Amino acid sequence: MSHRSQDNGSSSVDYRTIELPDTESKPRTEWHYTARRAELLQRLREAGHPGNLNQTELAETYGVSQQQISKDLKRIGETIRRSLDEDRRALAVDSVVQRSIRGLLDDEEYYKAAQLALEWDEWVSGSSIMMGGGINSGGDTIAELLR
Repeated sequence: MSHRSQDNGSSSVDYRTIELPDTESKPRTEWHYTARRAELLQRLREAGHPGNLNQTELAETYGVSQQQISKDLKRIGETIRRSLDEDRRALAVDSVVQRSIRGLLDDEEYYKAAQLALEWDEWVSGSSIMMGGGINSGGDTIAELLR
């Protein structure tokens, strides 16, 4: 039975939960589109922004067209948007924030990582609570925390 199916973009696959095939037993060119998108999401989060990915190289890696990679990134963005109730920019923002938190933790900047995580949570939830009180008495914004 083929794993290839018609993708009309209406599915609500959570690409973060897809288990990737072993590349020794199944080359990336034979992966189902959900596995390809799951790995693209991982690569995107590592890169920090969609613009940091070379779509032509990715197309060669997966044996698809550059247009297909572009479509995959759009579908991943739609999935992120549905989970965050934001438009496609949510994909870029989510990737940058997750990478930034990891970087702050790697640099043992635990307090700043916690501040960023709280501010991110407030943005996602649409809360009007400002970071000017409580933990972040300095009133830092996400951009200020990343400097």
